[in-house]
Amino acid sequence: MDKIKAAILAILEDEGRIIHRTRLVKLVYLADNMHYEHFGETITGLKYMWDNHGPNAISNAIVKEADNLVNDDFICMQVGTSMYGGENFRYTKGTKSTDISKTKLSSMERQVLSDIVNQNKNKNLSEIVSVSKKTTPFKEASQYEVLKMSRLSKYQELIQSVRADTEFMNGVREGMGVGPKRGDKSLEEVKLLYGL
Repeated sequence: MDKIKAAILAILEDEGRIIHRTRLVKLVYLADNMHYEHFGETITGLKYMWDNHGPNAISNAIVKEADNLVNDDFICMQVGTSMYGGENFRYTKGTKSTDISKTKLSSMERQVLSDIVNQNKNKNLSEIVSVSKKTTPFKEASQYEVLKMSRLSKYQELIQSVRADTEFMNGVREGMGVGPKRGDKSLEEVKLLYGL
């Protein structure tokens, strides 16, 4: 739960303004998705599902943790009326300060959250929802299904290519009697080995 709270606080800190609940949920999702694509795990540990308004944490976990932060005065919530007559909820940093986003998040997790906020700072709510719906896990799921996070295929291909190249070069070195380690033969031994 601390990682979820830390992600929420980091996003509100980076936004520096009052933001809609849906925006908060989508930014946490986008950060989790990006982190998973690159590192194979989400920042928050949450699982997501295909919801009416795009990806959402199962059991509304992000909203529940945001509400807990409101109750603890770490964030403030304003309740208003949407243009359709329903309630809308907006969050901003609260009066109480905490360093949870600094102590519970790795520097890479914090950077991913900042990058997601910066990439989407000038987008309105509809655009953020649209961006979240264009992610691979959402596109590959059906309504109300749990999303299957996935690694970025281009990075997977690159990693496999580098591994294959490394294995090939190690095989070449072994075949030439050089071995995979650098510096295991002197310059004179290498010259003799290759007839130089």
